[in-house]
Amino acid sequence: MAIEALPFVNWIFWAALSAGSLFVVGGTELLGGTTRGYRLFMAWLLVGCAAILLLSELNLPGGVAAGRTTDLRRPLVLLFLAGNVLNVAAQLFRSRIRVPRGLIAVATSLLGFAALLALALAGPADGVALFATQLILAALTLGAVSAAMLLGHWYLVTPQLSPRPLRRMMWLLIGTLVLQAAAFCAALLVVGVEPLNGDLAWLTWLRLVVGTLVPIGITVLAILASRAASLQASTGLLYIGLALVMAGSIAGASITYLTGVPV
Repeated sequence: MAIEALPFVNWIFWAALSAGSLFVVGGTELLGGTTRGYRLFMAWLLVGCAAILLLSELNLPGGVAAGRTTDLRRPLVLLFLAGNVLNVAAQLFRSRIRVPRGLIAVATSLLGFAALLALALAGPADGVALFATQLILAALTLGAVSAAMLLGHWYLVTPQLSPRPLRRMMWLLIGTLVLQAAAFCAALLVVGVEPLNGDLAWLTWLRLVVGTLVPIGITVLAILASRAASLQASTGLLYIGLALVMAGSIAGASITYLTGVPV
């Protein structure tokens, strides 16, 4: 069962990372404050992530769990990749595409979220609604921390860039982490406490403490550090936050497929 869960955990990671990052970058662009270089870099990066997601989709096991929503999920993944390619074109040829670039990114990210919801419908979790909620929160959390960490590098070469976009991303990160902790507790109350017992207990506590609670504290420190003239400290803290959030997201998806409890 553990080996069978790996392709789904891999799929969830790439879907959450790419859809969440695209949503955060697109939303930030609509609000203003980021540079064209950052947006173009993120657009190319997310095309690569979406391509990996498609490869993961094509290699999911053809069992009952995956097969129930393949006909819905796979077209969404294909459209998501196409939307990411369009987003790159919108960044490269700004004068020829009249639709706001941020709107293209946000609309494309919704396709990724829809694919995550389609997987939730076919997932092993007893609480499908809670599983879907955790997947969307995981996407927003991964998107906020990765987009913020990479944006931090632009302040090294563009000192006059306003810190407001970075702070907005970090506040979004704190909000989604708090909601993840609440959803974690709800899953244990509604579905069951099986993940807290037995051999997977250590992984469950890693998911909650290391992957959710500690990143909240790190992000608060990063926000406080953003008041300084240099944002190097904030960027360094976000590196740590990204590693912890990634670990927590992978642990959460693994526990869900191993126990059926969507934490």
